[in-house]
Amino acid sequence: MKKRILITGATGMFGATLSKYFQDNFEVFATGTKDLNFDGIKNFMAFDLSSSDYSKLIEWSKPDTIIHAAALTNGNYCEQNPEQAFAINGISLQKFCKAIPEQTQLIYISTDAVFSNDKHLANETDCVHPESVYGKAKELGEFFLRHSNCDYTIVRTTIVGKNLNKNKQGFVEWIVNSSSAGSEISLFDDVLFTPISIWNLAEHLEYIINNPTAFSRKTFHVAGREICTKYQFGITLLKSLNLPTGLVKRGKITDFEDRAKRSTDQTLDCKRFEEVSQRQLPTLKQTIQELKDHYDEAN
Repeated sequence: MKKRILITGATGMFGATLSKYFQDNFEVFATGTKDLNFDGIKNFMAFDLSSSDYSKLIEWSKPDTIIHAAALTNGNYCEQNPEQAFAINGISLQKFCKAIPEQTQLIYISTDAVFSNDKHLANETDCVHPESVYGKAKELGEFFLRHSNCDYTIVRTTIVGKNLNKNKQGFVEWIVNSSSAGSEISLFDDVLFTPISIWNLAEHLEYIINNPTAFSRKTFHVAGREICTKYQFGITLLKSLNLPTGLVKRGKITDFEDRAKRSTDQTLDCKRFEEVSQRQLPTLKQTIQELKDHYDEAN
């Protein structure tokens, strides 16, 4: 019998990809704020995570595993709507823990934003010190898990990918679409990160699901093995797709005073996950190649 998996945020970039990726090996139940608009997901329930009672969602899906991928990720929106950000990104974990049996595996997708600006290659033992509403809300979710009886795994990551919903545009699509349209853009040359593709991360989450004991009630960093700037990432991606790079300018996040606070060092040290799982995380070249492959598939 296939494991039953509930995926939250299924109308977002990562949640939609997980819902499609897992459908062959698991019985997938997907939830989001509106209907999915791609084929292949039989079980979908629209559900508002700010609701007080999660019993209807749990009774419908009866999950063996929950991947909590839903989040408000727009930093400016979170700053302007802190109550909503804390409800979706943080307090939802407390509600899940109250609604599910203790043996239900709960995987929480967290973020590098729980660390302060002065942490380079932050590891799991480093103290968290979020500097934005988004980071503080995600850290609150981690807090609720650590002080619960849930069988949780916290996965901190920094993802890049491509939306299944063609009406949505993420970081990668913005870079590619701007170059294709001949539009000038600015990419931060003062922001470091360790990106991993949503498809590669999905593979590692499947390993966690199938090997729950090693990851139970622990936190892991699961991201790319190599550091790059947002500018380097964008230039490398465009070159791989044979798209022009001449209109991509070097920018600095510090030049944007009205932008929500975001660390210039978003790097994560992932050695612990590699040691426990005996799996190798991707290089930048591998991450770019996965993005290229998915763009080539669509053409």
